[in-house]
Amino acid sequence: MADTDLTDAFSTNLYEQPVLTLDPGVHIARIWCADADMAGTYAVTGSDDKTVRIWSALTGECLRTIRLPRGPGDVGKVYALAISPDGELVAAGGWTRIGKTDKQEQIYIFDRETGALVRRIKGLPNILNHLVFSPDGRYLAAMLMGANGLRVYGREAGWDEIARDDDYDDDSYGAAFAADSRLATTSYDEHVRLYDRAFRRVAMTRTEGEPAGIAFNPEGDKLVVGYNTGNTLSLFEGRDLTPLLGPDTRGIESGVLVNVAWSADGATLHAGGAYDINRIVSWFDAGMGTRSELTVSLDYIFSLSPLPEGGLLVGAGDPYLAVLDADGILRWEQKKQQANFRGLRSTLSVSADGLVVDFGYEATDEVLARFDLAHLELSLDKPADGLTAPPDQASMKVENWIDNELPTVNGRILSLWLGKYEISRSLAIHPDGKRFVLGTESRLRAFDAEASSLWQRAVPGTVWAVNITADGRLVVAAYGDGTIRWHRMDDGSELLAFFPMTDRANWVAWTPEGIYAATPGAFGFLRWHINHGWDQAAEAIPVDEIKELRRPEVLSLVLQEMETARALGLADLKTMRHAVQIRTGSSVPPGARLHVLAIGVSDYGEKAKHLRLRYADQDAHDVASALVNTQGSLYADVSLNLLRNEEVTRTGIFQAFNAMREKLAQAEPGQDLAVVLFSGHGTIVDDGFYLLIHGVDASTAVDIKATALPLNNFRDELHKMGEQGRVLVLLDACHSGAATGDGTLLP
Repeated sequence: MADTDLTDAFSTNLYEQPVLTLDPGVHIARIWCADADMAGTYAVTGSDDKTVRIWSALTGECLRTIRLPRGPGDVGKVYALAISPDGELVAAGGWTRIGKTDKQEQIYIFDRETGALVRRIKGLPNILNHLVFSPDGRYLAAMLMGANGLRVYGREAGWDEIARDDDYDDDSYGAAFAADSRLATTSYDEHVRLYDRAFRRVAMTRTEGEPAGIAFNPEGDKLVVGYNTGNTLSLFEGRDLTPLLGPDTRGIESGVLVNVAWSADGATLHAGGAYDINRIVSWFDAGMGTRSELTVSLDYIFSLSPLPEGGLLVGAGDPYLAVLDADGILRWEQKKQQANFRGLRSTLSVSADGLVVDFGYEATDEVLARFDLAHLELSLDKPADGLTAPPDQASMKVENWIDNELPTVNGRILSLWLGKYEISRSLAIHPDGKRFVLGTESRLRAFDAEASSLWQRAVPGTVWAVNITADGRLVVAAYGDGTIRWHRMDDGSELLAFFPMTDRANWVAWTPEGIYAATPGAFGFLRWHINHGWDQAAEAIPVDEIKELRRPEVLSLVLQEMETARALGLADLKTMRHAVQIRTGSSVPPGARLHVLAIGVSDYGEKAKHLRLRYADQDAHDVASALVNTQGSLYADVSLNLLRNEEVTRTGIFQAFNAMREKLAQAEPGQDLAVVLFSGHGTIVDDGFYLLIHGVDASTAVDIKATALPLNNFRDELHKMGEQGRVLVLLDACHSGAATGDGTLLP
């Protein structure tokens, strides 16, 4: 049968430009499917990371990575995969085409040795859920999403369609060939179907629940079925679907046993799915004997494929891939290389400016690691310095947001904005108390208190944790692909990404434009994915081959400036200033300088104990730090003088003013900028305003006049500095509750 296609050119479903992708040499997202050739030489896997990988089934070495053409969102994800019995061909499908304007799906058939595309089968009406080759390699069966059923393709027909059965009423996830090429399938319409070698349906039986996994034993006289809706297995006669006594599943009280496989000799029946931390359950004596259980993965087991001599290939969602020998001994395993952020829902902590983030590598980690973007340093012990804070999840009435499809804000349900089956996973409330960010399975979303959507962004994986910086500018999210990413709060645009390796030493960080920094052990992990249309496999070029992109000094500036272009300009300006400084031998680089004097008083001394402020000294520190961190790169040099509590005396203030004035006098008039911040109490006495400093006597109004700092004196010093340069004053001097010691309330 001839297949059809809407277009063979680039479409809105396929990236025309290079896009960044991570490749640490293994899958970095869920392994949906795994298969092995008949000789047990090769294993193949397909993943949400939009790659097909070919492995040595003997050693676990990754021999080749085949990159599917990819597009935005889900386009390119591999849900279905099979290797021909002779190991020469690899068939892959999944969500590889369907988009808003293009409603077709396709199957790719690749040459295993070269990775070249042998055939693209086009025109399928829906997503591919399962692929399987017949034992003689002559046929390829495909099961589809929706009520689209079965398609069969023939090698002799050039892999054209030779048979179909679309008389199905629901999604189909399983198909299995017998040794003589008879075919059996499952569907969520609660039926198992059996086809003869000419692919005519010869039997159909109803099941209790939604059948998914299916497998013939080597003799073809028994058929086992696993379910998406229960923890029992069904056994049928392989030629007419007569029900048989199934394996003993008593004592298995929770979870599902979806995926099934017989050992190569038929002596053992294996099942796996999501049962008791995802153990593999095995029955001896052809499924009728005693039962054993083996834990290999902490995630859903998606694939079980038999190997010669009783071995078993296991693929799981961690992502995890392993080969077990007949006795259950691990031959080899490939574990995930990305951190698991599932446990960070309430502990992902960030600094006020977003430059420091504390995170855990595993869901069970109690001690968080720290990444300091300003210094590009990773440390494994989070210091108790109060620099970072976890997300606010309590100051607004956001409810039912933990693993729920129906989160609410102030009683209003947000499901109007969430997609079907979109589950809420994480929450952070904005410091203004009027907005919040919700992380879900597939989106990062911002809402206001009225449940109105502010923006939404597609994401690279489940949003396990999210936080908003105390300055309100940035959203920091931890994703299922092992990345932590910074987004603009205003519109959700991504600014920066960070990928820590599970060796807890190496990492790579980058901007969407590919500007990056990396440790030596992570070079080559970041790549540019390049599509070559629909009829060729894509390729990936390591970012480190483009020397212009390695600009570690730019990354922290991106968060400061909220865009890459300005950050690059500031970094280049700093480089030029340094070059001039080196060539001229100057102690400081040329250009305007920033001078900051921050004064904060919370403790006023023994004669004014009633005038305590809780955070004035810390506010002075935080504002000064924010100025230096966000504005410092604009200037050739930055000096900071911080006076707090007992340092805030008349002498201390005037000495600081004098030092600042001397620095301003060393530059061209009007070139430098001086910023003066005062945070503390102030009050009015006899129509004059006074700043209350440490050691003030607040017993009476007269005592205050004698010991406080008149604002006129403060202003005179500022005028003197203004003659030398530009001056910005930030005065936070309230007199709320500032009463004298004798009870007189000052105006």
